[in-house]
Amino acid sequence: MLRLLVRLSVIVICGVSFSSSSTADSSLDTISMSFSQLHSPRLGANKTCVQPIVLNDKNSRVIQYCANQLRNDGNAPFMLLHQGVTTQVVVLLHGLSDSPYYMRSIATTLHEEGYNVVVGLLPGHGVDEPIKVLHSAELATLWRDYTAQLIQLAQPLGDNLVIGGFSTGGALATDYMLDNLSQVDGLMLFSGALRLADNAETLSKIPFAKWLSRMIDGDYATASLNPYKYPEVSNHAALVLMDIIRDIRQKLADSTGITIPIFAAHSQSDQVTPIAGIQELISYAVAPHTLFEIDASMNVCHANLPLNQAQVSQIGGNDANPLSNCDALKANPVHHHMMAMAVNFLSK
Repeated sequence: MLRLLVRLSVIVICGVSFSSSSTADSSLDTISMSFSQLHSPRLGANKTCVQPIVLNDKNSRVIQYCANQLRNDGNAPFMLLHQGVTTQVVVLLHGLSDSPYYMRSIATTLHEEGYNVVVGLLPGHGVDEPIKVLHSAELATLWRDYTAQLIQLAQPLGDNLVIGGFSTGGALATDYMLDNLSQVDGLMLFSGALRLADNAETLSKIPFAKWLSRMIDGDYATASLNPYKYPEVSNHAALVLMDIIRDIRQKLADSTGITIPIFAAHSQSDQVTPIAGIQELISYAVAPHTLFEIDASMNVCHANLPLNQAQVSQIGGNDANPLSNCDALKANPVHHHMMAMAVNFLSK
């Protein structure tokens, strides 16, 4: 049984197109160059994609930053663009230990509905040797700076800016939104990591926890049956995420309320990022919001919420991540309904 708690916002938006195709091409070329400049310092030179993203709309443009330092092309950040500015541009970030591949079905659906979509690759992800970044004392700053740069790059692609993401990506989007309310027109969260399991939150309070976490992580294996996800979550990175979550809680407590519309999709079965974090966020909302809440009886775990059947089939095998509380890699059985609600949220 699927339970939907819905309070939809009404947003009046008007589409604006480029004045000519040549202007559109020039603008897209400029943004494409900025996208490359953002990623080349840590991923190396761009190369031809072996597994390019293919869209049904031949008039659309895919900008996918494939590079030799990436594990494979599914880990590449990408943009799905129409011929000009769309009513809204949506910026999405993936979760901890994941990759842009986990956002692909969500991004593709939103693009098919007429929106420009930008999907980033967080520092410390998508490469064979991420541990130096994941163990950096500046990891929170690296994530926040990248989030801000990606959003600023994407802003010219839409009349309105909607940001969001899956898990850690959702937390970073929320963190950015709370610091930049006047710039953001909507927030979209998929299993947003605004709360962690009680044991994780407790362990994060132990003195020298980050120092100990680096020792526990060790060499941090990256090879796995799932080519688009690391087999384990870095303990140090998880503690950094917890710091960001605490910052979000403080910002919420200091705020006068969230004045932009929120869409959140979350499973009651999520043991990694309990739904209580989303419920707390919504309690601060003074603008209409949409909560797509999946009943516990459907057993949709944290890691599976953003995936449709096509993605799961392409991954193949089983994702044995012990922290995901998933017995097996499975598609979200209500993915289509979830995306229908997400599209409805953007269209209002």
